[in-house]
Formats: sequence, C-alpha cells, structure tokens
Amino acid sequence: MWPAHSHVIIFSGEASAIAATATAVAASNQGQSTLLVSLAPAHPCVTLLGVPLAPQPTTLTGHLDLWTFQILSELNSVWNELQAQLNLPGPPISGEDLPLLPGIDLFLAVYRLAQRARRGYALICVDAGSVDGLLRALAVPDTFRWLMRQLFGLDRGPGQSSDSLARAALPAHLLPFEQIGRMQDARVKFEQLRDAVLDPTWVRARLVIRPDQAGLRQAIISVPAFHLFGLNLDALIVGPLLPTGKEDSALADARHEQNAVVAAVATRWSGLRQVPLFFRATPGAIAPFVTLGRELMLPLAPLQPPITVNSANAPYLSLFLPGVNRDDLSISVSGDELIVSLGPYRRHLLLPPALRGVPIRAIREGDRLTIQRR
Repeated sequence: MWPAHSHVIIFSGEASAIAATATAVAASNQGQSTLLVSLAPAHPCVTLLGVPLAPQPTTLTGHLDLWTFQILSELNSVWNELQAQLNLPGPPISGEDLPLLPGIDLFLAVYRLAQRARRGYALICVDAGSVDGLLRALAVPDTFRWLMRQLFGLDRGPGQSSDSLARAALPAHLLPFEQIGRMQDARVKFEQLRDAVLDPTWVRARLVIRPDQAGLRQAIISVPAFHLFGLNLDALIVGPLLPTGKEDSALADARHEQNAVVAAVATRWSGLRQVPLFFRATPGAIAPFVTLGRELMLPLAPLQPPITVNSANAPYLSLFLPGVNRDDLSISVSGDELIVSLGPYRRHLLLPPALRGVPIRAIREGDRLTIQRR
C-alpha cells in the first residue's frame, strides 16, 4: 500500500512533530528522497519549518516533500468515489454530511498516499500526533469487523457461518446478495489495509515520551499497546529534554525528574533503542533541523511481527508486549475471539482454529504473552 521500496516511520506523542520533521529533513539532506506527512489536525510541522500548508505532496527542497493531510476534504472526495464504485442503495449521501469517525484519518491518508504519491520515496516520516488517536485508529478495522458480525452475521471467512447467522441482530438473508458481498469485501479490505500499513518489513513506529512522571506512566501503557495493535516500535525518543549546563535552582526539580524518567525508560525497555530529544526554540526554517535530525537518525532494519500465530501441531497465539504491567493487562475469550484489554485499549484477536472451543491458558515469559492449549 505504501509506495514500493519505501521505509515508513510513524512518530507519535506530544512532540512527535519535532521528531518527524527533524528526521525527514536530515534524511533528505543525506540525499534520500523523503516525504513528511502530517496527520496532526493543526499540522505543527508547517510552523516548525516556516512553510505553508501542503494539501497535496509539495516539494520543499530537492529531496524533501511535505503533505499536510486535510481530513474533511479527503473524506468528501473518497466517499464520492466509493458511492460511484459500490452503487450503494438508498438516496445519495453527500460526503459533507458524514460524521468524522475516530481514527479514520489514518486509513484515508494511506489510501490517498497510494493514489497520489507516485514518486518512489526512500523514506516516509509520518507525524501521527497523539498516541491515543493513533491507537484508536488501529482499532477501527476490529470494530468494523465486530459490527458486521453482530449485525449481519458476516463471518471472517468466505460466506457466513450458521452460528454467526443465528446471533445476527438483523435478518441478513433479506439483504440483496450483492450487497452482502460488498459489505464482506469492504470488511476484508479494511483489515488488509491495516496489515499493509503495519508491514514490519517496511514500517515501524517511534514514540516520543514526555520526560516527566506523567509521560512515563502514559508510556507504560502505550509501548505495549503499540505492539498489541500490530505496530512495531523500534525506538523510544525521550524529550524535549532541558539542556544541561549551568545549574538553575528553579529548574533543579525538573532536571532531577527528567533524569529519573530517562533512567526508568532505559531500565524498563532495555531491548528498545532510546534517543534523547533536546529542547530547542521553534526554528521556523528548514536548515536548523539538519543538525537536530542527525541525532535522531537510526539504521533501519526489518522487524519481527509483534503478533505471531502458529496453527501447526502445537498451536499458539503469541503477543510481544514490552514492559507491560500485569495490573494493566487482562484477557478473556468470547466465542472464537481472544479479547485483550490493556489500560483503556481493547483488541479482539481471532484465535487459531485449533484453539477455538477448547480450554486454553495464557503463559507470560518476560515481555511475551502466549496463548496455548491448557
């Protein structure tokens, strides 16, 4: 779904715009064809760079393009395209009348990127804004799948299962066959789109952690939650950090707190790279980000999927949840789904066929949670 042969880094957190912008500028300065994508509603990257909004991919320098995604106009345009393709029943609905569903911007952005960004980028840096918004966006396909099954009995495989039909809230057999097929196709394509977005061969995320105790607590939930929703973190960025130097008694407590947070991050997530992001004034230009970005440049290598499924002789479903607190995690089973709750987030995962309808157990070994037969 991403342009061929592109590496994608998704930045999220309160200072994600700084990290994404700096990384994109530094990469482009090294001669890599780079696209900086802003999904954040206010697009802080344009203020950081001192450039205007770019509703379509726009060249800033020889190797750097910028795209500030405009959710309302894109939603209207994509909806009109879908109506024409699917021939939906009932009176036509204008895209301007549609509600803005939480998380839909990420999927629309990927859809548009595949259409518009024909130029082959070596690196795409995405400022996804808030952690909560990104994680809830990644949950949208699960929610859509659950609704389709509860309302119409549409199963995950081809056709419909008798169990799903028996539990369906609406009489799906009264719907035209072609409409059922279209809904089934839409559900499958939605999940496939998420899988394409999260392909660990090309895609990884970097979380920007605010260097105080509140930021650390949020990270304790967010880091394993990224992996629960299938998005690999390859680094943690801590900052913006107050500069060291002449001691200022007014800032002594803040420096002490940030040092404690940096140490806690290194201890809890020793398997993840940690990168400091130092405090700087807003440059309002491109050039100052070259130096800042060099500090954030890390080698890119394919990552292992955070969720693995084995359906062979010893079936299991395994989740990599780095640094998760036992008190934040709970699991349950509903039908053929494993429901994993992590703080305020919940994901419905399909159990392998061999683990459905049989006693199962959860085994935690370090950062890995494995579901297997009892």
